[in-house]
Amino acid sequence: MSNSISRRRFLGTTAAVGAAALLPAQPARAASGEISVWKFGGTPQEVEVWAARNDAFSAAQPDIDLNYSYFNGQIRRQKILAGFQTNRLADVIIAFGQDIPEFAGFGMIQPLDEIAPDRVQGWKDRIVPEVFESGMHDGKLYALPTYVDMASFLAINLDALEEAGFDRPPETWDELREYAKAMTKPDRPGIAFPATTAPVDINIFEGLAYANGGRIFDEDTGKVTLNDPGVVDALQFYVDLIKDGSTPAATSLTETFFRDTAQLFGQGRSAMWIGLSWLNTPWGVNENIRWTGVPMPKPEAPTGSYEPVNAIMDGTAMLMVSSRSKNPEAALEYVDFWSQDEQLETWGGQPEIARIPAGKAAWDNAELKEAWPNWVKAYDAGTLFEGGAPMPRFIGVSAIESALGTAIQQAVLGQKTPQEALDEATVAAQGQIDLIRG
Repeated sequence: MSNSISRRRFLGTTAAVGAAALLPAQPARAASGEISVWKFGGTPQEVEVWAARNDAFSAAQPDIDLNYSYFNGQIRRQKILAGFQTNRLADVIIAFGQDIPEFAGFGMIQPLDEIAPDRVQGWKDRIVPEVFESGMHDGKLYALPTYVDMASFLAINLDALEEAGFDRPPETWDELREYAKAMTKPDRPGIAFPATTAPVDINIFEGLAYANGGRIFDEDTGKVTLNDPGVVDALQFYVDLIKDGSTPAATSLTETFFRDTAQLFGQGRSAMWIGLSWLNTPWGVNENIRWTGVPMPKPEAPTGSYEPVNAIMDGTAMLMVSSRSKNPEAALEYVDFWSQDEQLETWGGQPEIARIPAGKAAWDNAELKEAWPNWVKAYDAGTLFEGGAPMPRFIGVSAIESALGTAIQQAVLGQKTPQEALDEATVAAQGQIDLIRG
């Protein structure tokens, strides 16, 4: 487990249970009434299975009227903030772990360990500790994770690799540039990466920057660090791949977000692509393409001011209870339903294999072992999360990532050097942070 993710104990639970034992027994009250649920994002299979499991929840809880809505994950922050401001926020929000500090800081969600202390131990029993910790903020549990994604990873067309004379994946940034040039053909670039302003595209880039010892914000000093050498050199790496002639046109990269880039690879129209841990598993590849996925190669000599990390991770389907919930009892029944093994095994290959499962039981599934043998081997050895850290998460992350997205595009399009773009982004984002933090 990463040293940057501290373990915490829920001491209040035992005390609460002991106190309850002194009181007369009370009949359990079944939750009832209406709850609204907003889910943001998810793979096609996940979206389909989630809706089907909702039917199972309704069958098991006939007194609860479930009003479920699905939205694109990239609009979640705007949608949730607007719902909060207009007092029309759903009872349960299923969003990203990155959102927790902002949502908690603005009073939009409730600590689960305060409103459901009797359920916490059961959740901890069923969920991988490192993944469980991803729902924590300031010593409180604000969200229940169902899985995590990790950044960054590399998809490789094995036929293209062998045709170029290589017998193993690249291991460093320099090697990756060499491989990408050698694997480039007139009708097929050697590598593609997404560079739109979509949050996932920014997370993919952050994975490279953090591996290079960069950070986007220093919480100890309150300073934006977008122009740290670790971030600047990661962006220069993107620019160098373009200058090498190994990528699609720069304008295509800034208009083609992560799913489109995955499809380029899946259709054989790029030899490699940089993404999150799920790579092509949600969308598949053409039957005639042999491929593999590996952790993104690392820089030989990290240049950032901070400790390099092996990967950054975040859950993108984390259940939170709104502070505006009119029916928190029923909302907690819904959260607890998704903590059960039957639901969590969805991401253990029953049927989805695109995510790193939160449920301990999911790691025993044969389907997951067949799809990702190296994941399972590392999990069993206790090394899967070594050297990892959470994706950037703090109050103001939206403002900084927005500035970062603009800088990435400016550099990729050749409008500014990486240093110039990130210097300007740092100044702009610092102004926003100072306003937010007073």
